[in-house]
Amino acid sequence: MTKKEIEIRKGYAFRLFMSGESQKAIAKTIGSSEVTVSRWANKEGWEQQRQDQNTSTLTLANMMMQAAKKMSELIISNIESGNADIDSITKCSDNLCKIMKAAERIANTVTRATVIDVIIALDRWIVERSKTDSNLTPELVDTITNLHRGYIEHITENELN
Repeated sequence: MTKKEIEIRKGYAFRLFMSGESQKAIAKTIGSSEVTVSRWANKEGWEQQRQDQNTSTLTLANMMMQAAKKMSELIISNIESGNADIDSITKCSDNLCKIMKAAERIANTVTRATVIDVIIALDRWIVERSKTDSNLTPELVDTITNLHRGYIEHITENELN
Protein backbone atom coordinates (compact mmCIF):
# COMPACT_ATOMS: atom_id res chain seq x y z
CA MET A 1 0.00 0.00 0.00
CA THR A 2 1.35 3.42 -0.94
CA LYS A 3 1.77 6.30 1.48
CA LYS A 4 -1.06 8.15 -0.27
CA GLU A 5 -3.40 5.16 0.12
CA ILE A 6 -2.53 4.91 3.80
CA GLU A 7 -3.27 8.64 4.27
CA ILE A 8 -6.60 8.24 2.48
CA ARG A 9 -7.51 5.33 4.76
CA LYS A 10 -6.43 7.28 7.82
CA GLY A 11 -8.55 10.27 6.76
CA TYR A 12 -11.54 8.01 6.23
CA ALA A 13 -10.92 6.37 9.62
CA PHE A 14 -10.76 9.82 11.25
CA ARG A 15 -14.09 10.84 9.73
CA LEU A 16 -15.69 7.61 10.93
CA PHE A 17 -14.26 8.14 14.42
CA MET A 18 -15.55 11.72 14.57
CA SER A 19 -19.00 10.48 13.56
CA GLY A 20 -19.03 8.20 16.62
CA GLU A 21 -17.80 4.86 15.28
CA SER A 22 -15.71 2.60 17.53
CA GLN A 23 -12.11 1.81 16.62
CA LYS A 24 -13.08 -1.84 16.14
CA ALA A 25 -15.85 -0.94 13.68
CA ILE A 26 -13.53 1.47 11.86
CA ALA A 27 -10.83 -1.19 11.48
CA LYS A 28 -13.36 -3.56 9.96
CA THR A 29 -14.78 -0.88 7.63
CA ILE A 30 -11.42 0.28 6.25
CA GLY A 31 -9.73 -3.12 6.22
CA SER A 32 -6.98 -2.31 8.73
CA SER A 33 -6.13 -3.76 12.12
CA GLU A 34 -7.51 -2.36 15.35
CA VAL A 35 -3.92 -1.75 16.46
CA THR A 36 -3.32 0.49 13.44
CA VAL A 37 -6.50 2.50 14.03
CA SER A 38 -5.66 2.79 17.74
CA ARG A 39 -2.14 4.00 16.92
CA TRP A 40 -3.52 6.67 14.56
CA ALA A 41 -6.11 7.77 17.13
CA ASN A 42 -3.57 8.05 19.94
CA LYS A 43 -0.88 9.74 17.87
CA GLU A 44 -3.21 12.41 16.48
CA GLY A 45 -5.41 12.95 19.55
CA TRP A 46 -8.68 11.85 17.97
CA GLU A 47 -10.43 11.32 21.31
CA GLN A 48 -9.79 14.91 22.42
CA GLN A 49 -10.95 16.19 19.04
CA ARG A 50 -14.16 14.19 19.37
CA GLN A 51 -14.73 15.55 22.89
CA ASP A 52 -14.11 19.11 21.66
CA GLN A 53 -16.56 18.53 18.83
CA ASN A 54 -19.23 17.40 21.24
CA THR A 55 -18.97 20.59 23.32
CA SER A 56 -20.93 22.66 20.87
CA THR A 57 -22.37 26.11 21.25
CA LEU A 58 -25.85 24.71 21.73
CA THR A 59 -24.57 22.37 24.45
CA LEU A 60 -23.01 25.33 26.24
CA ALA A 61 -26.23 27.34 26.03
CA ASN A 62 -28.22 24.37 27.36
CA MET A 63 -25.81 23.93 30.27
CA MET A 64 -26.20 27.60 31.14
CA MET A 65 -29.98 27.33 31.04
CA GLN A 66 -29.81 24.30 33.35
CA ALA A 67 -27.68 26.31 35.79
CA ALA A 68 -30.22 29.14 35.62
CA LYS A 69 -33.02 26.70 36.37
CA LYS A 70 -31.19 25.42 39.45
CA MET A 71 -30.57 28.98 40.64
CA SER A 72 -34.24 29.88 40.24
CA GLU A 73 -35.27 26.75 42.15
CA LEU A 74 -32.87 27.74 44.95
CA ILE A 75 -34.27 31.28 45.07
CA ILE A 76 -37.85 29.97 45.25
CA SER A 77 -36.90 27.45 47.93
CA ASN A 78 -35.27 30.15 50.07
CA ILE A 79 -38.25 32.48 49.66
CA GLU A 80 -40.72 29.72 50.59
CA SER A 81 -38.71 28.69 53.65
CA GLY A 82 -38.22 32.29 54.78
CA ASN A 83 -34.41 31.86 54.83
CA ALA A 84 -33.50 34.65 52.41
CA ASP A 85 -33.27 38.38 52.80
CA ILE A 86 -34.30 40.78 50.05
CA ASP A 87 -30.70 41.77 49.19
CA SER A 88 -29.68 38.12 48.64
CA ILE A 89 -32.75 37.45 46.52
CA THR A 90 -32.12 40.58 44.46
CA LYS A 91 -28.46 39.64 43.83
CA CYS A 92 -29.34 36.06 42.89
CA SER A 93 -32.16 37.24 40.62
CA ASP A 94 -29.84 39.71 38.92
CA ASN A 95 -27.24 36.98 38.31
CA LEU A 96 -29.95 34.65 37.06
CA CYS A 97 -31.04 37.22 34.48
CA LYS A 98 -27.46 37.71 33.35
CA ILE A 99 -26.93 33.96 32.89
CA MET A 100 -30.16 33.59 30.93
CA LYS A 101 -29.31 36.57 28.71
CA ALA A 102 -25.82 35.19 28.03
CA ALA A 103 -27.26 31.77 27.19
CA GLU A 104 -29.72 33.40 24.81
CA ARG A 105 -26.92 35.36 23.09
CA ILE A 106 -24.84 32.20 22.75
CA ALA A 107 -27.76 30.21 21.36
CA ASN A 108 -28.57 32.92 18.80
CA THR A 109 -25.02 33.70 17.67
CA VAL A 110 -23.20 32.14 14.80
CA THR A 111 -19.71 31.57 16.13
CA ARG A 112 -16.65 29.77 14.88
CA ALA A 113 -17.79 26.80 16.98
CA THR A 114 -21.16 26.84 15.21
CA VAL A 115 -19.48 26.85 11.81
CA ILE A 116 -17.27 23.95 12.88
CA ASP A 117 -20.34 22.08 14.17
CA VAL A 118 -22.01 22.49 10.78
CA ILE A 119 -18.90 21.33 8.92
CA ILE A 120 -18.60 18.26 11.16
CA ALA A 121 -22.28 17.46 10.66
CA LEU A 122 -21.78 17.78 6.90
CA ASP A 123 -18.76 15.48 7.08
CA ARG A 124 -20.83 12.91 8.98
CA TRP A 125 -23.53 13.10 6.36
CA ILE A 126 -21.00 12.70 3.55
CA VAL A 127 -19.50 9.63 5.26
CA GLU A 128 -22.96 8.09 5.66
CA ARG A 129 -23.91 8.98 2.11
CA SER A 130 -20.65 7.48 0.77
CA LYS A 131 -21.83 4.06 1.98
CA THR A 132 -24.60 4.11 -0.63
CA ASP A 133 -23.41 6.62 -3.24
CA SER A 134 -20.69 5.28 -5.53
CA ASN A 135 -19.88 8.83 -6.68
CA LEU A 136 -18.50 9.57 -3.22
CA THR A 137 -15.28 7.61 -3.45
CA PRO A 138 -12.90 7.44 -0.47
CA GLU A 139 -10.55 9.76 -2.39
CA LEU A 140 -13.27 12.35 -2.97
CA VAL A 141 -14.46 12.14 0.63
CA ASP A 142 -10.84 12.56 1.75
CA THR A 143 -10.41 15.63 -0.46
CA ILE A 144 -13.59 17.21 0.90
CA THR A 145 -12.58 16.50 4.49
CA ASN A 146 -9.10 17.93 3.94
CA LEU A 147 -10.65 21.10 2.52
CA HIS A 148 -12.93 21.32 5.54
CA ARG A 149 -10.00 20.87 7.92
CA GLY A 150 -8.10 23.56 6.06
CA TYR A 151 -11.03 25.95 6.34
CA ILE A 152 -11.39 25.26 10.06
CA GLU A 153 -7.68 25.98 10.54
CA HIS A 154 -8.06 29.17 8.48
CA ILE A 155 -10.95 30.58 10.50
CA THR A 156 -9.24 29.60 13.74
CA GLU A 157 -6.02 31.39 12.75
CA ASN A 158 -7.97 34.49 11.64
CA GLU A 159 -9.87 34.57 14.94
CA LEU A 160 -6.60 34.48 16.89
CA ASN A 161 -4.99 37.29 14.86
